[in-house]
Amino acid sequence: MRKVSGRAWYVLIVCCLISLLGFGLLVNTTGLFFAPLSKAFQAGRGQVSLLVTLQNAAAAVSLLFVGKLMKSKHLNWLLGGGFAVIGLCLLSLNWAQSLVHFYIAWTIIGFLQAMTVTLSIPVLLSQHFKNGLGTAMGISLGASALGGTIFNPIIALIIKQTSWRTAFLVEGLLILLLFPLCALIKQPEVTDERDEAVQQSGVTQREALHMPAFYALLIAMFALQLVSGSVQHISGYIVTLGMPVMAGASVVSGVMIGACLGKISIGFCLDHWPRKAVLTTFCVVGLLGWVGLLGLRQTGLLVASGVVLGIGQGVCLVALPYIIEKEFGQRDYSRILALINFFGSVAMSLSVYLNGALFDQTGTYQWGWVINCCAYVISWLLLMSIKVRKTK
Repeated sequence: MRKVSGRAWYVLIVCCLISLLGFGLLVNTTGLFFAPLSKAFQAGRGQVSLLVTLQNAAAAVSLLFVGKLMKSKHLNWLLGGGFAVIGLCLLSLNWAQSLVHFYIAWTIIGFLQAMTVTLSIPVLLSQHFKNGLGTAMGISLGASALGGTIFNPIIALIIKQTSWRTAFLVEGLLILLLFPLCALIKQPEVTDERDEAVQQSGVTQREALHMPAFYALLIAMFALQLVSGSVQHISGYIVTLGMPVMAGASVVSGVMIGACLGKISIGFCLDHWPRKAVLTTFCVVGLLGWVGLLGLRQTGLLVASGVVLGIGQGVCLVALPYIIEKEFGQRDYSRILALINFFGSVAMSLSVYLNGALFDQTGTYQWGWVINCCAYVISWLLLMSIKVRKTK
């Protein structure tokens, strides 16, 4: 993180806020609205949760082509405008009279979310941090878990004390704060021909499609996003063990704390230690977390397992975007990252359904946890197969 310009520090702060509000607020608090919306519109949970399905589907479709936009010289205005529209969509829900309104709003939010939240952080940081990229990514993405920890109880309290309409109003106003902050982002300074060469270095998306490393990273992303999606079922799993709901909430909180620690620490480690050693360590940690969830039955030990498996999530959320930039360079980074993230989004959507279906068929979530353990092993093997590219 040495020799970082003031412009780069500003970008890091904005990326932290995008992570805090984009992931921590916009994505992580949606489940809090299911019960009140179901009651308000006399609808089943399936009808209400359809808005998340539409959101994820729109985000996945957007990832297929939004990577090109991330190379725009006016990216700051694109991001600012995207957050403005998302904020207005959330504000409009304060006056919603039917679930159709929600379906339309969340489809628009999902479509813009791919650019403003999913891709913006790694793309912006890769443009401004020639050194310390892993640390910058870890700090920024670590804020998402912090945001989930902060905003979940706050939004829940607002819904309880006032109404879900007021909660959407608050969320919309907070998201709108990102509009001016993103609009003020400036393009990275190009001080010499070497800086220009770095920005143009690497391979095109077409060339990447012919490289084994691309498919190794794609499959690893798919496998690890299957793991990430299953986290939504952890609370329900704890309840099936005969433990109280609060125990399940404690384990999920442990996962969030671990995810925050994992994202920050793996980014720092990737900047300072051999990549394969770091990836091996964190894959083993993630694997041990899920094994602990499979075999342990005491609340304290289950919470500890949640923290450990949360630390392992740093491989998917920080290490993979970092490795993609290091392997393929800056030239077409946003397009390559978007394409790999598309398959990750598909995997996360499938994971929520797959774990639910396995539970319906077997009466237990443990088969899903076994799949997660296998996913870590497969991902580790794939990541070890990638030859570390030596940069000059």
